[in-house]
Amino acid sequence: MRYLTPAELIAMHALLLSEFGGMPGVTEAGFGRLEAAAAAPQASMFGTAIYATLSQQAAALCLAIVRGHPFSDGNKRVALLALAVFLQQNGARLSASNGEAYTIIMALARGELQQPALAAWVEQHAPANVMTSRPASSNS
Repeated sequence: MRYLTPAELIAMHALLLSEFGGMPGVTEAGFGRLEAAAAAPQASMFGTAIYATLSQQAAALCLAIVRGHPFSDGNKRVALLALAVFLQQNGARLSASNGEAYTIIMALARGELQQPALAAWVEQHAPANVMTSRPASSNS
């Protein structure tokens, strides 16, 4: 399993702000929240993973960014990008329209959707058995 780092989340934030605008920076409590968000998919209790599936882990990451609000601006955008990148790096591809993604992220932000429902949505829109196409490596 490949997990995103806080540095990668910061890079995603910078990329999204350069593309769509917004206020740069991490909030006062943001660095701790950013580390917590990056660690959320790996959470365990008594040595047992809390989030056993890829969709559960992706949902935990997304939710931690949306609700933790580590950045001054762009948290929902970063959460969605992080969700898609995390899935892709682990062999699944998010397949949802912009409208569907917007509706889900806004429901998370308003507190109308919780982690289990988000994980179910991710499972429907990025089934684990659907692998991303990766370029073949060349040994020249």
